[in-house]
Amino acid sequence: MDIRYTLSMPEPQTHLFHVAIDLRGAKGSAVDLVMPVWTPGSYVVRDFARNVQDFDAGALRWKKVDKSRWRIFTNGRSTVRAEYRVWAFDLEVDQNHLDGEHGLFNGAGLFMYVDGQKHRPVALRVRPPRGWRVVTGLQGEGTRFTAPSYDVLVDCPTEIGTSPVRAFRVRGKAHRVLIHGANNWDEPRLLMHIRKIVQEAARLFGGLPYERYVFLYHAAVAGLGGLEHFNSTSMTLNPWAGRPAKAYERIVEVTAHEFFHLWNVKRIRPKALGPFDYEREVYTGLLWVCEGLTSYYDKLLCCRARLYDAKRYLKKIAEAIQAYREKPGRLRQSLAQASFDTWLWAYHSHPQFVNRAMSYYEKGALVGLSLDLEIRRRTRNRRSLDDVMRHLWRRVASKGLTVDEDAVPRIVEEAVGESPAEFFEKYVDGVDEIPFERFLRAAGLELEKEPIKTDGDAEPGDVPWLGVQTRNGPERLIVAAVTEGSPAYRDGLYPDDELVAFDGVRVDSQNFAGLVRDRRSGQKVAVTVFRRGRLIHAALTLGRKENVHWMIVPRRDAGALERSIYSSWLRHPWTPPCKGR
Repeated sequence: MDIRYTLSMPEPQTHLFHVAIDLRGAKGSAVDLVMPVWTPGSYVVRDFARNVQDFDAGALRWKKVDKSRWRIFTNGRSTVRAEYRVWAFDLEVDQNHLDGEHGLFNGAGLFMYVDGQKHRPVALRVRPPRGWRVVTGLQGEGTRFTAPSYDVLVDCPTEIGTSPVRAFRVRGKAHRVLIHGANNWDEPRLLMHIRKIVQEAARLFGGLPYERYVFLYHAAVAGLGGLEHFNSTSMTLNPWAGRPAKAYERIVEVTAHEFFHLWNVKRIRPKALGPFDYEREVYTGLLWVCEGLTSYYDKLLCCRARLYDAKRYLKKIAEAIQAYREKPGRLRQSLAQASFDTWLWAYHSHPQFVNRAMSYYEKGALVGLSLDLEIRRRTRNRRSLDDVMRHLWRRVASKGLTVDEDAVPRIVEEAVGESPAEFFEKYVDGVDEIPFERFLRAAGLELEKEPIKTDGDAEPGDVPWLGVQTRNGPERLIVAAVTEGSPAYRDGLYPDDELVAFDGVRVDSQNFAGLVRDRRSGQKVAVTVFRRGRLIHAALTLGRKENVHWMIVPRRDAGALERSIYSSWLRHPWTPPCKGR
């Protein structure tokens, strides 16, 4: 069967893409066209069919047979043409967007596939408005492109517009960078840092598995996000994220994350992640490898590429450990189970998540850190997690093989010569507390608590604690979640309570933290809330929380092996501890 798509946008200000599908060589009495319900890399049911309108099959009769499937009755004809329009007004990495300035499409939410024919080559013709050009990772030039299968077609996000394209080469491979809608970004600096990230990743894996790669950045008020693809990535970031430095660091970290994915998930992948079933959820217990280890390497690549120094990197790790240890869910849900349950939790806010579950991004990154340091310690710095990733690439993915669900411990042992069975039993399949102090010691480091200071003076060692997460509501501050074991959990604040007053003082997003902090641990306070439309008065006793920052610092007694591990791990020279520590 010959399959050809035509995409046009005659009135971009209407936010409607026009799609035509021409089939030649159809057989049987009917052809089913199917719109995916999800897109790879974004593990949530999106039901893209809800954006489809004006479906038409010309003279042929058709009907919908389920929410995402259109059946065309061919009457024996071998040629079929179907047309429809797609509403596109979500500037998100897994959605589509079209307006008078540009168009961005992700194929899974735009192109229906012919049931049973996803494996066949396809052609795409784009008809952009006058003066607009097409930027994509698809094979082809100008407005005509091809893909060896539907999977490849929808794995190439495409920008159509007038934004400038920058280019550079690394190891002879072409890279294109497009930035749409940014306000204060330093483009030359960003291009330099992207190049360094590419160079560092290529050094780790020993090359680049593509001929060209496309980075698409879109400024969106909604904020931060990225989605990986086979030879490209699409990212949405705040229009003003170029400054301050901490915001800019998130840009380069997200870039490193999505670029690392071109190996880890797009090529190194579980069996469930390709070829894809686009009609229903797919399950794997290895998303902690796909996403968690990538989250470990995104910051590590930035450190190794000297986008920030080792001290800054270790500060980020310390902050992550501190945040992780404050979440009760870490002791309830294993990494493997968190991966499997992604369709229940990912992209859905839930008031019980902090108590019941764990992010495989967050914990996976910390387990990656721990596993890396443990391998280096046990092999006396002869092997590392880098060797595991190279082994997965060279011995598995580059040969077209996928990773079995229970194969990772065996692959680690093959790569480094040491069995990680106990480590996996405790920290991947189990919920044992991770002894970060022991793992960090291998690199001559230790965790320390430093009192928080204001204007150079240390604040009190303990501060009052309520134990709620909040979000802004249309009129009032809302309780989003209540941490198990906290004063709010014990004394009866509920998710979705609207905070009205704290000891008679009106609460809003600007003063709430200060109202808690200005009191004493153990003090009783009167909290007034609206709960399902009723005014409720609650008496709470504030708890106590350490008022500290966690830090990772060099140990004075670090030996030669530990200093060597530090240097080879971070690609920075060992820095002895400051005097007085």
